[in-house]
Amino acid sequence: MKGAAGAIIAIVLVLAIIGLVMVASTSMVKAESLASCTLLNRQVLWVTLAVIVMFVMMHVDYHWLAKVSPWIVAGAVLLLVAVLVPGIGFRHNGARRWIRFLGFGIQPSEVAKLAVVLFVAAWFTRSPGRADSPAALRLETFRWGVLPVLAASGIVGGLILAEPDLGTAVLVAVVGVTVAVLAGMRVRYLLPFVLPAVPLFYFLVWQVKWRHDRLLAFLDPWRYYDGVGYQLCQALVGLGSGGLFGVGPGQGRQKLGFLPEAIHDFIFAILGEELGFLGTMGVLLLFAAFVWFAMRVAVRARDRLGFLIASGVTLTIGLQALINVAVVTGSMPTKGIALPFVSVGGSSLCCLMASVGLLLNVARQAEAAQVVPDASPPKAEPKRPRRSRVR
Repeated sequence: MKGAAGAIIAIVLVLAIIGLVMVASTSMVKAESLASCTLLNRQVLWVTLAVIVMFVMMHVDYHWLAKVSPWIVAGAVLLLVAVLVPGIGFRHNGARRWIRFLGFGIQPSEVAKLAVVLFVAAWFTRSPGRADSPAALRLETFRWGVLPVLAASGIVGGLILAEPDLGTAVLVAVVGVTVAVLAGMRVRYLLPFVLPAVPLFYFLVWQVKWRHDRLLAFLDPWRYYDGVGYQLCQALVGLGSGGLFGVGPGQGRQKLGFLPEAIHDFIFAILGEELGFLGTMGVLLLFAAFVWFAMRVAVRARDRLGFLIASGVTLTIGLQALINVAVVTGSMPTKGIALPFVSVGGSSLCCLMASVGLLLNVARQAEAAQVVPDASPPKAEPKRPRRSRVR
């Protein structure tokens, strides 16, 4: 297990360093020197803080976190409500997703992702609270096996949707339900909720003009180049311009104002332009390796709770990376989801590193359980009967 944990630490640090290189390359456009790159300096500060958070979470017992998971979810809900209050949450690019704190922007939806994973994993590994109700009752009944998961995922997802942020809301719901299914929740109980969700999803996508326009631009981006398809077209231009080896770090042109959100949601396009196809494939292989080693941690967890937490963290980070790359490459409609560990963002990076720390926590406890010697006293060997002497 030391190998898996060490590999995970190395992977996330390499991804964070790649992100710093891309931020430095983009920031130099507006800065006179490397030392004057305010954005780079802030990101270095965030990376340092995030690494500290990762190592702290690595040593916080995840069983204790599971006990307080209802309070963590409640805190995440309060933050999501606060972000919708004018004067507390601030708007950027038409969405109200951030809270100002000490001059920094905090994104409560990032906290909510981890909170939902902890709550669902904890719920399916503790008793319902009645002495005459076995723990397995949650998995067999609608009351204990479905309602709590739908309530937690639904409330959190609904508040994120109100920001509005449909992609993150769907991500939270999918991860929460998947962790519950891995825990043994009966899928047939979900059918009454899935069927009404189809027309609701149609309304949220097709009947909302800007989402409808993004879908049309996804189907034919060059037709809408002067409008909603501009960002995707510029991302494809950047990826295509990089070729096999890229134009070189700092030599890209898309960051010169051509590509909006160049170091946020579309940083993968800048990476492809400057580091080429080999650079993008290297990043994809790093994420694939992360998922592989994280799955090993989940499978070898010491208990059911560790397995569910590790599975939820792996699914969250893996899906987020997959969605970001799919958006930038035009494989799915444009959606504002950052590339984990690489995109600029303080609260997002800290929450991701906290999730990784939780994953390492599961690995560390599994390793400790394997090396602890048996504390039971050794069994005494039976005394052999003495042979009688024959006279």
